Amino acid sequence: MIKITESPRDAMQALKNIIPTNKKIEYINELFKVGFDTIDVGSFVSSRAVPQMKDTSEVLESIKEKFNTKISVLVGNERYAEIASQYSIVDYINYPFSISNIFQKRNMNADLNKSIKTVDKVLNICEKYNKKPIITIAVAFGNPYDDDWGIDILMDWLEVLYSMGIRYFPLADTTASGTSHLIGLVFSNVIREYPYVEFNLHLHTKSEDTTNKIEAAYNAGCRNFDTVFNGMGGCPMTGKELIANLNTVDFINWLNTNKISHKIKNSFFEKIIKKADSIFI
Repeated sequence: MIKITESPRDAMQALKNIIPTNKKIEYINELFKVGFDTIDVGSFVSSRAVPQMKDTSEVLESIKEKFNTKISVLVGNERYAEIASQYSIVDYINYPFSISNIFQKRNMNADLNKSIKTVDKVLNICEKYNKKPIITIAVAFGNPYDDDWGIDILMDWLEVLYSMGIRYFPLADTTASGTSHLIGLVFSNVIREYPYVEFNLHLHTKSEDTTNKIEAAYNAGCRNFDTVFNGMGGCPMTGKELIANLNTVDFINWLNTNKISHKIKNSFFEKIIKKADSIFI
């Protein structure tokens, strides 16, 4: 069974026009009816860096019913992890960790040495408040910056993080650097080496490459995917052109075409497509 994490957080974070909080709350409450495994609701980060997410607390406080869906929030450091953990409705605390030192400094204002210490502090906070930690591995499929990248580097960092107790890793193609071949190769390696770890694909992609990249990940054993309605979003910290997320509608159509089972409820899915069109204009 395919697992799907829908990410309104990623859809909204790079938008210049601030979406009114009441519209966010209405939209996200409708998302919970669709049948996603997880919804990435928002983030606790600097409001100067990501002003779109400054109302995450209000959104969390206004969620009416989770149904069977989990809630994830992204945090920028241990202080924000402590804040996020105060919300009983939150299941997952997600900290982004790039295997590129350059991008980690751009994204989190910290080098890898400082960031691994932050990971340790976030893990302690998760244990204290009974939250599940997620470490998203940025630039997991190639590095457009001027530092080294390789599957061996990725595997070395996974070993470090695995030894710290982490068992959930979204692998992000943050700048759409990965080819379909490389995506398949990465998932084949990580799934073979860590059979008891949950990996998912956080894909930024151009439309013409989408199907081949989905198929490469799926054929390599990936059964967990991040999606965004309308393919909105992109990381505003890359310093590069924003590349669209995996479009939820495209992904569900691919699943249906290939007769791959999922939990999405069609009636609510059709309604949320229209709702997304009214939000992301």
